[in-house]
Amino acid sequence: MATVRRLLGYFRPYVARMIAAAVMLAVAGALMSAVVATVKPLVNQVLLPGAAPAAAAAAPAAPAGPDILEKAKSWLGADGWSAWLLKRPYVQVPILLMVVFFLRAVFLYFGEYLTTKTGAGIIRDLRADLYEAITYQSLRFFQAHPTGVILSRILSDVQRIQRITTTVLADLVRVGTMVPFMLLVALLHDWRLTLFALVVLPMVTLPMIRLGRRLRRASTSSQERMAETASLVAEAVGGAKVVQGFAMERFEIGRFREALERMLRADLKAGRAAALAPAVIEIVGGIAGGALFYYAGLAIARGTLDAGNFVVVLTALGVLFISIRKLNQLNVEFQQALAAATRVFDMMDREREIRDSGLATTLPPFRDAIRFEGVDFAYDGEKVLDGIDLTLRKGEVVALVGASGSGKTTLANLLPRFYDPTRGRVAIDGRDLREVTLGSLRAQIGLVTQETVLFDDTVRNNIAYGKEDAPAESVVAASRAAQAHEFVLGLPQGYDTRLGERGARLSMGQRQRLTIARAILKDPPILILDEATSALDSESEALVQQALDALMEGRTCLVIAHRLATVRRADRIVVLDAGRIVEQGTHRELLVRGGVYARLHALQFQDAEP
Repeated sequence: MATVRRLLGYFRPYVARMIAAAVMLAVAGALMSAVVATVKPLVNQVLLPGAAPAAAAAAPAAPAGPDILEKAKSWLGADGWSAWLLKRPYVQVPILLMVVFFLRAVFLYFGEYLTTKTGAGIIRDLRADLYEAITYQSLRFFQAHPTGVILSRILSDVQRIQRITTTVLADLVRVGTMVPFMLLVALLHDWRLTLFALVVLPMVTLPMIRLGRRLRRASTSSQERMAETASLVAEAVGGAKVVQGFAMERFEIGRFREALERMLRADLKAGRAAALAPAVIEIVGGIAGGALFYYAGLAIARGTLDAGNFVVVLTALGVLFISIRKLNQLNVEFQQALAAATRVFDMMDREREIRDSGLATTLPPFRDAIRFEGVDFAYDGEKVLDGIDLTLRKGEVVALVGASGSGKTTLANLLPRFYDPTRGRVAIDGRDLREVTLGSLRAQIGLVTQETVLFDDTVRNNIAYGKEDAPAESVVAASRAAQAHEFVLGLPQGYDTRLGERGARLSMGQRQRLTIARAILKDPPILILDEATSALDSESEALVQQALDALMEGRTCLVIAHRLATVRRADRIVVLDAGRIVEQGTHRELLVRGGVYARLHALQFQDAEP
């Protein structure tokens, strides 16, 4: 019920529109009872004109039920064309039917359109809230949740919810309104026959309730398997070059087929639960229908039942039975949507690991030093950093060196608060980063990583990412400083060229220079370079290194690099081993010392020295 209440909370901004839609759909449902009521005059006055009087004479006390044509006659009067019309019931009934169906169509159109409009707004709000909750999560969240799972929540699960806020909701109001009106029509025409038929109603509703719970569990399993399959697709598409390079197409197809089999088994389990309820309803409906015809046959044979009333009751109960089946189908979709909503809200409610504290203040412009003070960091119980004490003075270039897994990138990720230390603190000008706002902190930090991140947008917008109001002259100036201006001019539309997904139309070196241009335009006082040239060839590296030199000038830089060109020119080199700082000094000092750095130099950088 908590999930239902939370979903209903998204209806609050659209209450007036939803009420208007409900009223129109309710009127449309009620008008269907008028259609059923026309069956009596159609039978008694057109098809069997002698049946009603005979039945009335045999049993004058039997309830006759309302006659909709008698009402119409009192409205029309008895003059002129209306007198001619009143003498011809075979004309009256079709006209009445056409009028009722026309009115019903008008109410249905506006009611369903308003419901659809409301549902679309609700889904937009829900999807936006989910995306916002995901966007603010820490890096740990994205490491724990594959891209396919996140996409499945935003697209597939929310799509299931959309059904109940649009089509299902409209049908629920319309059919739900029709049921009591049909019941009323049947009771007014012959209450004994109606009550006899309704004895079996609990036999229909109880299985629906029990099967609904079972269906929700099965739907949850089905949606989890779908998310798993989506993750496999995202991996295979993202790694298509590796898959083909290692001739692993058949292997990936096999993995995908296995995932599809798991999803199929989950879908079939949900399908069995969904198919069982209609079967139960059919069996119960058959029993009720047989009993009803037996009872009615005896009554008609004895002359105690009006033929028109019987047909009205039979039609009303038939519509009622169809409506109950429809309500069962709606219940199936409702249970599936609730399962999806539970998964969506679970992800939406995941606590943000990194967030502003209630007392966070704006970080003033950087002016002195960055300090890591007794910093430990553990990931899933495994210690990655151990007792880090490090100071970066303003304008200093500090390089982090160490073997893979030594903690270099983790240490750098603590500075923009992608993670928080397990113990100790990181401070800028003496202020703990957990006490300042994330926005003011990250506004002063530029980031260039080995993995270039470009968006499927224009070159101009990619460079100006985060500074959308930057003038065109500033964008071009940043591009020139990053050694990117010339190749950008060679693109089909220059700075207005769209780059494709992840900048797929550019070489690795060109992509890297655009990310450097982005950092130059941001003009941050603090810069993090995470192996920014390690994936480049020699020619591209030379151009990127020139761009990096322009970017690093006058800034406080924390550099993670294996390339000697960057490391040698650092003011200080910090050597990490197993999460600890084991050496510090200049390139020459560390070589003379003959420790860990000298050994790494001999293994990794030996070709850089004569």
